[in-house]
Amino acid sequence: MAIDRRAAVLRILDDQNRLVERADSKAISLLTTVGLFSAFFIAQFRSLPITPFSIALIVVYFVAILLTIMHVILAISPRIRASTSGGQSQTTDEKKAYQPTFYAGIVSFPNSTAYRKVLDAMLDDEAATTNTYIDQVYSVAKINDAKYKYVQRAVVLAVITIVVQLALIAYAFADMTRTAP
Repeated sequence: MAIDRRAAVLRILDDQNRLVERADSKAISLLTTVGLFSAFFIAQFRSLPITPFSIALIVVYFVAILLTIMHVILAISPRIRASTSGGQSQTTDEKKAYQPTFYAGIVSFPNSTAYRKVLDAMLDDEAATTNTYIDQVYSVAKINDAKYKYVQRAVVLAVITIVVQLALIAYAFADMTRTAP
């Protein structure tokens, strides 16, 4: 039973593209969650007692939330560096410009006729078509690697942010009950 190489490569590419979408969805959901908790925290901010402990927790909170937001942004739009055969490096966006299957490569053509000629030539050569998609699979996998690294870091930072928020709220509540008549 012969395996259709192109179909297998396209299936892998589809799986990788789904992982890109999942990473983006996770990052956006995480940002929404942190935003909701932050809005709740800001509402409670005035009731915080001003002590060295609360100030330290507030500093940790703001550092953690800024780092969380930064990592979410990096997860949504990572910059990937791919090495070339000459030992130099180029960004993945630059590499995509040479491939007629990536959007950056498609729009780099002056018109649809020029693009059609290159695409037809590629599609006429089975090996070239398969190799182009294999290169694309590899590029998307590198993007996924970066995206999931940033999403994992953002999750850890978001947990730290939420734990600090809860600690500050508990501290404010304990202070209120201690000073209440």
